[in-house]
Amino acid sequence: MDYIPDVQVARPGVSEEEWFDLRGDDERWYFLKSWYPTEANAPEKLSKPKGAVVFVHGFGEHISRYTNIFKVFADRDYQVTGFDQRGYGRTWRDANDRDAVHGWTTWPDQFRDVSHLLWLIRKRLDDDWGKDTVPIFLMGHSMGGGISTGFFTRPPGEGPGEEVKDLVSGVVLSAPWLDIHFPIPTSVGVALMGVLLRIAPRLRLPLGPPSDDLCRDPLVCRAVREDPLCDTGVYTRGLYDPLRHGPKLVSEGYKRWPQRLPILVAHGTGDKVTKWSCSRDLVDNLKKRGCDATFASFNGNYHENLFEPGAIKIKFANSIIEYVAHLALTSSWMDNVIARRKVHAIESQTVPH
Repeated sequence: MDYIPDVQVARPGVSEEEWFDLRGDDERWYFLKSWYPTEANAPEKLSKPKGAVVFVHGFGEHISRYTNIFKVFADRDYQVTGFDQRGYGRTWRDANDRDAVHGWTTWPDQFRDVSHLLWLIRKRLDDDWGKDTVPIFLMGHSMGGGISTGFFTRPPGEGPGEEVKDLVSGVVLSAPWLDIHFPIPTSVGVALMGVLLRIAPRLRLPLGPPSDDLCRDPLVCRAVREDPLCDTGVYTRGLYDPLRHGPKLVSEGYKRWPQRLPILVAHGTGDKVTKWSCSRDLVDNLKKRGCDATFASFNGNYHENLFEPGAIKIKFANSIIEYVAHLALTSSWMDNVIARRKVHAIESQTVPH
């Protein structure tokens, strides 16, 4: 990527790239990238993070686009780790058979990958800094925001297990794909995708967000168009779940949101890709259930808040950090960990005969 907006911070920390067999089956390796805080007087030495953010990127992009902006998190003593999802970025480009994996995925596949990453980060944090001393927060942008919402709201048997959900102490959604500004009504699009899925499941569609409307920095938009890792061609199968289930997260799925789990939904009013109104409605519905839900509306911002011009992206990043910092400083996240662990221990006990 030729253009990544520069970000100047006092302590940018260090970043690390790696390939990891996320599922442990040696069938597909994933490209991971992490940003770590460092000591103020020893920039080569890692410091204990106040919290760890697991980031799930959006449609048609990759984790390395965030190379500079996540320095802001490291500067504030927060670790961030993300990965190029199956069919995207370097996980796709360096696959043995690109055409067989690009976009050939479903929500259950994506939930499983996020689950494995959460377990990996929990283990590494515990090994490095002590068991359960660093809270984990899940953050999803756009498509990743829809995945992160569905992760906690799918019916029993259709989503991840309770133990991996319990690893997360808070959720942040950035312009989540709950519904999109589709050229045709979403219901019609879902019906068409359903037909295509039956008759031509491997049909590759040259779809993607209108790059001129991603953010208000024209250099970013141009870079996305020219970035070979921002390939927006996708199979019917990869679009079906977000199109079909996204709007239902707002109308039905919210009823299954864990009562104990705080959530921040941040969205720009000028977003021409995903619908600001759906983010607002999701938070309103969650609040009616008594959930700890917060809606942060950013006037005029386009879809990619973390790539808006100048100080706008820094303001957005800091608003997210302030939110997770508030959660990390409270004792409730640890109380929840202990309480949930006791529940799992009771549930796992066998009844004597």
